[in-house]
Amino acid sequence: MELNEKNVLDLSSFRMITDVNSKGNKLILEINKNYECEVEIPYNVDIEDEMIIINEHPLKVENIKRGILNLISLSISQNLVNKVTNRRTYYIVPPIPLIGHTAFGLIDRGTNIIQVRGLSGCNINCPFCSVDEGKYSKTRKNDYYVDVDYLVEEYKKIAEFKGNKFIEAHLDGQGEPTLYYPLADLVQNLSEINKDGRGIVSIQSNGVGLTYKMIDELEEAGLHRINLSINALDEKMAKILAGRKDYNIEKILDIAEYIKNSKIHLLIAPILLPNVNDEEFKKVIDYAIQLDQRIPQNVLNPITNKKDPILGVQLCLIYQFGRRVKKMKIWEFKKFYKLLKDYEAQYKAKGIDVKLKLHPSDFGTHRRKKLPCPFKVGESINVDVIMDGRIRGEVIGVSQNRIVQIINCKNEDRLIGNNIRVRILRTKDNIIVSTPTQ
Repeated sequence: MELNEKNVLDLSSFRMITDVNSKGNKLILEINKNYECEVEIPYNVDIEDEMIIINEHPLKVENIKRGILNLISLSISQNLVNKVTNRRTYYIVPPIPLIGHTAFGLIDRGTNIIQVRGLSGCNINCPFCSVDEGKYSKTRKNDYYVDVDYLVEEYKKIAEFKGNKFIEAHLDGQGEPTLYYPLADLVQNLSEINKDGRGIVSIQSNGVGLTYKMIDELEEAGLHRINLSINALDEKMAKILAGRKDYNIEKILDIAEYIKNSKIHLLIAPILLPNVNDEEFKKVIDYAIQLDQRIPQNVLNPITNKKDPILGVQLCLIYQFGRRVKKMKIWEFKKFYKLLKDYEAQYKAKGIDVKLKLHPSDFGTHRRKKLPCPFKVGESINVDVIMDGRIRGEVIGVSQNRIVQIINCKNEDRLIGNNIRVRILRTKDNIIVSTPTQ
């Protein structure tokens, strides 16, 4: 059939479709860079790159286009796979709420920070990961991706609820935030919402996926700060702590320097695993201080009217569903803070003033009105179960515009699509956890 606009469905016009391949009449669609689904086209068509040429009577073409788009939509909702983790992924759109779960959506902990979690899934496999993320996770069975327009729309509502002044949108999550696509669009939209109230947008990253181009785009989009995880400078130890043989610490250090030469503030965030990376932890601190002296930045945080710290050091803790390095010792914070105080004294003796034990006020973090929670611990409610959960024995439900995690479940597949009775176990920070009453 002769090619014309009327009998062609151009998939490149859909933002979420970032690449198209085909095998016969089977479409293999890349969705938002890091996801994939397959769609069998049951019509007489030819597929050429992003073009689907419909070889049917002109009167049937529009109905066939709608049919193909419906098949694509169905495949995205039912068969989407995360190419990084190889896990099934749920594409989150309205009317699924974005408040209630830690794996995706928005979290309000009663401060001026709104945590923005557009996805789950990580591109490294840290042996100490607090949420057992990465390709080789033993507990995570599903991933989630939130539509960018929906994420921004719901974020704006919370920012306005909080007064939209001195708000920080912090992109973090159970995974690597820079895997989100379109990341620059998300940052730009959040920045536009926050800027009139002297707010900022910040992001956590392990740096693996960062490129010069991405940093340039994020700088232009208005990103204020990147919290970059660097846990060792030694090549072997860095690979071990990232859980990837191809982890390249030299590339990460190069990226750190590139950020330092941009308008994005660089914060280096090493984590101490006592008895594992003690020496490397100190080396990373030394590196960050030297980098800050060599390439000083004058990027001010509009919330504080001061520069953010160059370092945000952390102590590795043990979590219920997290991983643990066997030889790691468990420290109390008192011991950790003493170590930091000793380090500060050592630097001061050299004429270097560095603050390692930070306070939320160093970033302008302060208490702010919190979203009300519609539930109380101990009460029983009815919940519509809409999808499978993040871990085994969990499903996800909806009630009163909140996501409700339902744990301790058996035969999860049988619960999906049903309305069940649950008892609320937790409501802190609007993270809603429940268990079936029967």
